[in-house]
Amino acid sequence: MSSPSPAKLIELATAYQRSKILFALIRFGVPTLLAGGPRSLGEIASDLGVDVLAAHRFLNACAELGLLIRVGDGFRNAPEAQRFLVRGAPDYLGDAFHRYERASVSDAWAQFDRSLRAWHSGGARGPLSTELAPTGDEIEGHHRLSLLTGNALGGALDLTGHRRLLDLGGGTGAMSIALCRRFPALEAIVLELPAITAQTRAHVRDSGLDRIAVREGDFVAEPLPEGSDVVLLANVLSMLDREAIRALLVRVYEHLAPGGRIVLSGWMLDDDKSGPLLPTLLSLEDITLGAPDVERSAEQYAGWLARAGFVDIERAMYFEPTSYVSGLKPAQMS
Repeated sequence: MSSPSPAKLIELATAYQRSKILFALIRFGVPTLLAGGPRSLGEIASDLGVDVLAAHRFLNACAELGLLIRVGDGFRNAPEAQRFLVRGAPDYLGDAFHRYERASVSDAWAQFDRSLRAWHSGGARGPLSTELAPTGDEIEGHHRLSLLTGNALGGALDLTGHRRLLDLGGGTGAMSIALCRRFPALEAIVLELPAITAQTRAHVRDSGLDRIAVREGDFVAEPLPEGSDVVLLANVLSMLDREAIRALLVRVYEHLAPGGRIVLSGWMLDDDKSGPLLPTLLSLEDITLGAPDVERSAEQYAGWLARAGFVDIERAMYFEPTSYVSGLKPAQMS
């Protein structure tokens, strides 16, 4: 019988090495180099300007992590690398991962233990840190990721019959763009803060969709634009405190006409709030940034929708780790 091993603890302690390998793979452009098919170890080492022995260890580590696949004495892309890490491909997400690389060396995470001790639910310790907000090419990467998410949402939730979407805090407009592409009769209004709307308008213009309007405003504090029959809140609720969310859901309910729909989307927790891991880590990052609250479970959001008056509430994970919770305002009001 073998002795107990600390191997799992060592794996956790060296997790940073795994992410560094991913980031190096992206910076070197290895998936783009292998986009046309497998290459030999020597060819890859030469193209990267790396010693063959160092390249051998690096590429084998990539293979062990599921990023590459060994082919004889060479390597080819694993399916995820082929789809998401080939620069120039429609679904390229390499830029989005730059943000995680910055986070790994950020002041916010360097002070995580201190932040954990200082944080209290409902009481932000000061202005929310913007240290890890996406910048530059990272924004474009997150836009492509949101396009994928929006397309998945359109496949999971049928919006046929709805005519106008109000996308609150819609960022670059990616979710609205994806949903309007999937549902040709759907129009959309993206409501965002003034600092974002120039980028939003550029992406909407590039999409070629004249059914999407962009408006400036603060959906938490200001009246909502009239005329929508479906309201989307994607990736914007996790850092609001519960009273602000409950008040917002009531406002959306009052805003919608009978039969209107609300859709919440984000990295939500399981019902017992013990996982999944990625939403749990996101909650801890919110704490490091000084958010007044952290992500909740889909069950909790569903309960708040019911309390606001919504019915026919449904929820599901539709694009791992992203879930949605949706409800309808009763068509017949008593």
